[in-house]
This record gives sequence, C-alpha cells and structure tokens, in this order.
Amino acid sequence: MVQHSVRTILLALAFSTAASPCIAARASAIPVSANSVTMDRLPQPVVHTDKVTVLTDITYSTRPGYRPLKLDLYVPHGKALRPLVIFVHGGSWTTGTKRTTANFADFPGVLAELANRGFTVASVDYRLSSEAAFPAALQDIKASIRFLRANATRFGIDRGRVAVWGASAGAHLSALTALTSGDVALDPADKSNAGQSDCVQAFVGWYGPYDIAKMLQKVQSDTSTSSGPMSSEARVETEGALAFFGCTMQGCPPGVLATASPVTHVDKNNPPALLIHGTADTMVPSSQSEELYNLMKASGAQVDLLLIDGVGHSWVGQNQPETETASRQAVAATFDWLEKTFRKEKNRSAGK
Repeated sequence: MVQHSVRTILLALAFSTAASPCIAARASAIPVSANSVTMDRLPQPVVHTDKVTVLTDITYSTRPGYRPLKLDLYVPHGKALRPLVIFVHGGSWTTGTKRTTANFADFPGVLAELANRGFTVASVDYRLSSEAAFPAALQDIKASIRFLRANATRFGIDRGRVAVWGASAGAHLSALTALTSGDVALDPADKSNAGQSDCVQAFVGWYGPYDIAKMLQKVQSDTSTSSGPMSSEARVETEGALAFFGCTMQGCPPGVLATASPVTHVDKNNPPALLIHGTADTMVPSSQSEELYNLMKASGAQVDLLLIDGVGHSWVGQNQPETETASRQAVAATFDWLEKTFRKEKNRSAGK
C-alpha cells in the first residue's frame, strides 16, 4: 500500500502572560498515543500559531431545554475565502468531544495543520444519546453548517466549498449530512439560520457504520454469543447506541433504521466521498465502508475507498508502530483528497 508523507504541527500550550495564550508550533510527525486520548488540548478561548488562529467554544445553536452547542474554529491568517471542513467526532453517539479522536495525542494539532494547508476547519459538538434521540445529532450537524455559512464573511469561508469529515459515529452523521441534502424532514429544529443551505460538496468517513440495520444485528449477535458479562464501558456504549436510534435489544421503531442508514440515501447526485477503513476492524467491519462504496459507485457518484491492511477501529494495530503508521496514513490521505477535490470544485465553479 502506498505510504503518504505528512507534516503537521504539534500544539503545545505556552503562556507568555495570563492574558495572551499562544500555541507554539513545530514541524513533526503526528503524535500518536498508545491509547485513546481524552485530554483537552485547547482550554483557552483564543489560541494563535504563526499561520492559524483557533477560536474555541463558539456557540452555534441554542434550544430551550438543551445545553448550548459549540464548535472550535481553526482559521488561517489572511483575507482569502477558504473552503470549510467540519469535523464530527465519534463515540458510539454516546460519548466523545470535538477535541479528541482515536489515539491522536494532539488532535487539535491535526486540525490546525489542515487549516495551515488553506482550509477553515470547524470541530463540532452535538447532542449525544443521553440528551436526545435520532435525528437530533444529525440536525445539529446541519445547524452548524448553516451557522457557519451565515457567518462566512466573518470567518473567511467559501460558502460553495464545504466538506464534512467524521470518525466512527461521526462518520455516520457526516455521511447522512452529505447524502440527505435538501431533505426537509431532517431540517434542523433550530431555525435561526433557516435561509442557509446545509448541503455539502464533499464527505470523508473514517471507519463509519453506514448500514445501521446490519450494525444492530451485529450488536445483538455479539451480545447473545458473548461468553462472559459485558464490561461497564461496553454496556454504556451498546445501550447508548440503541437509545440513540430509539431501539432496544428487542427491536426498533418502524422505519428508523432505513432513515438513519446512509446506504438508504445513495443516488447519483451525492457529493464526492472518501471512505477509509481498517481491514481488521471488529467494532465496525470494513464491509460497512465497502457496501457504501459499491452503492455509490453503482449510482454514478464519485467515491474513493482506502482500506488500511491489518488495523482495527481508530487505526489501532498490533503494536504502537502499526498504530502510528496507519493513523498518519489516514490523515495524509484525507488531507490530500480534500485538497484535490476542492481544487476541482473551484475550477468547475470558475468555468461556469
């Protein structure tokens, strides 16, 4: 498999004064931990690098009865309008935050490097399964797109070049966002930016579940054949995922699995997509990405598939070097594909 080189910045918080937080940037290989990472690398409201400003905890949606929904925004310096990439975190629709993903020791640094390559980058929080059932989280992602389009001039965003990129459950939500453009039944409940479109021009999915009926069948099978009691962490994730879709181990409300499955919404008008998956993923089998790829390809939509041999969910390999290599390969392939896709989109728009 072709190995891609990648350069990134490592974000290290340093405080010159209490009032002027900054991020010191240095070129290095992307730092990858031996375990999943939960540490918050962006505790300050505004963080600066030489080429990128990070605006943290911008509220993009408020609804009575729910917490305000927030995003972090990575803005390249300069006045040019930039394509927008919105990252959606994973966590079985039950856990997770906008500042951590997989085993990346410094995921904000990864997002800052994408901004350094000429993109405005947002990383968003959304309502989890304990807060609201499907389609609430999907509607939240759509609301974030509308908010950012409404503030495009303020943040230097090209409204005509928007992508969503997600990991695991975030890949599911990103795929649904990309494939349900214009579906009024899934419009955001927050109508504050109703005049803006939530359609996107590209989608990247990392190890995502795209056929929810098959995934829930797997959960039921895994649970029934387990030789021992389920761990507390696995129980929380399983029950949270079921609750997210309004399901129990006995079944789901009529129609919800079809509506919630990206494979249901494939047609020739879908935006370009890149799907990346590890072939040894036992949590979300790579067949999920292969199924979506085959359906999109058959429909005439533009889609690319990268299978990374021998690694599992979150790019975890048999050892630390394998995890590091796969993690960096996924980032490099994603960044390269986004640059190529949006160059084509810009050239196409210029030719109209």
